This record gives sequence, C-alpha cells and structure tokens, in this order.
Amino acid sequence: MSGVTLGLLAALAWGFADYLAQPASRRMGAMRASFAAQGFGVAALLAYLLLSGQHLFPTDAVAWVWALGASTLMTAGGLAFYQSLGLGQLAVVAPIMGSYGAVTTALAWLSGERLSLLTGLSLLGVLVSVVLVSLPQKTEGFESTPAQLRGAWWAICSAVTLGTCFFVIGYGLTPRVGGVQATWILRLCTLVLTFVTLRIWQGRRTGMRPADGPGALKYAGWSGLLSTGAILVTALGLGRGEDSVVTVLGSMSIVLTTLLALFLNRERLGAVQWAGVALACLSTALVGLR
Repeated sequence: MSGVTLGLLAALAWGFADYLAQPASRRMGAMRASFAAQGFGVAALLAYLLLSGQHLFPTDAVAWVWALGASTLMTAGGLAFYQSLGLGQLAVVAPIMGSYGAVTTALAWLSGERLSLLTGLSLLGVLVSVVLVSLPQKTEGFESTPAQLRGAWWAICSAVTLGTCFFVIGYGLTPRVGGVQATWILRLCTLVLTFVTLRIWQGRRTGMRPADGPGALKYAGWSGLLSTGAILVTALGLGRGEDSVVTVLGSMSIVLTTLLALFLNRERLGAVQWAGVALACLSTALVGLR
C-alpha cells in the first residue's frame, strides 16, 4: 500500500481511538487508562505474531537501542495525552496532539528530507494554531477553565514527544526490523515502562482513581486496539522516504476526533479556539499535500 493509503488508515484508527480514550481516562485515571489500552494492544499483537509464525524479538542490539529510545518517548507522549484528555476538552486537545505530524516533518527536514515552501508555511500554521487553541477564552456563554488550559499544555507536550518518537521509528527502528515487529517491540516496552511509572505514582498516591465499572475497561480496550492498529500502519509506512506524508496524514485524525467531540459530546469552543481548530486542520491537510 502507498504512504497516502497507510496514512489515511492511521487517521481513521487514531480518530476513534482518541475519542474513546477520553471516557477511559476520566473514569480510570490517565495512567491506568493508558496501561490498560497498551495491554490490549500488546495482547493482540502477540496473538498475531504467534499465529503468523514470526519472530518476537530482534537479534540486532542496535535495533534494541532504537526501540528503547522510541518506547521511552512513546510512553511519555502517551501519558501526557491521556492526562490532557482527563483535564481538557477533546475538541481542543485533539487538534494540538494532531500536530505531532508537523514535528515529525520538521525533524525529517532537518535530517535531509526536502520540503516545499507550502509545507514550510503549513508547519508555521500548525504552530500558530497550537497557540490559538491554548489561549484562555472568556466570551458570552463560554469561559476556559484552568483545568482545560492545563489539558492544552499537556497536549502540546504529547505532540512534541510523539512527533519525535515517530521520527525515531522511521529513521532508526523500522528499517532494521520491519513495521510489525517494530510495533510489537514498541508496545511491549511501552507497557513495561508505563507499569513502572504507574507503580511509582501509586506509591505517591496521586493522580489515581478507581476504575468506574467494566465500561471504563471497555473504552480503554477498544482505544488500545485501535491505537495499536494506527501505530502499526504508520510503522509500515515509515522508513520508505515518505515519513512526513504518513505521519501528517495520520494526524488528520484530529478532524474526525474534533467532529465527534463537537457533535456527540456537545463540547463548546470560543471564537479564537474555533479559529485555531480550523487552522490546525487546514495546515495539517496542506502538509500532507506537499
């Protein structure tokens, strides 16, 4: 499949995964929801690898170094995103997090990939959109809360970290082990790192809450399976000279997630934030048309 097709499949999977991640995060807490989602993804990938007879682990030590580096970034970015979902509005944090594709594109450009003038201007548009949706709003019928603003900043941290992560995957990991095994190693290492972080956080007794019935686990499970599928198709498209196309088109999930938040969750935005969401969607689409 082409990079465009893989990127659009990733966008579809990410869009629904992000929408389902919010109720999981608010019912279980950010860390427990992230851990549960990753657990479902690891189980699905393990079953696939065993049934297909593929090797579970690479023998290349350098591949392990790249995998651990990418897993650390993915763990930090995933936890930051779940934290942003627990605090902020989905219609705001989704476009910010979706700008991770611009981060990957910028890093690909710094590493030697050629970008057009349109792509450069679109990257600038993504940065401006992040500022707009992060600004506090106080208009008739709507006012940003401190929690929503903290959620926006957590989403910015997530976008930067995950954008760097996908660059590392495409630059150093996928070319060595392939997309399926790269996704499996990433999910497994991320699961372990999240578990360690969760135990440390539990010891401090902060940021934790009990799971709100089986419904919370259902949301986390489907979110984990869909996000794992998104990472898989993204990894399959990386390392082929189309890194910016795959990641930026994948970040178009912000359109789907934002629409779900606005029409199903009945979320409200201020005028400036509406402008930021629109600019984020437009800029991300233009980057993908490089």
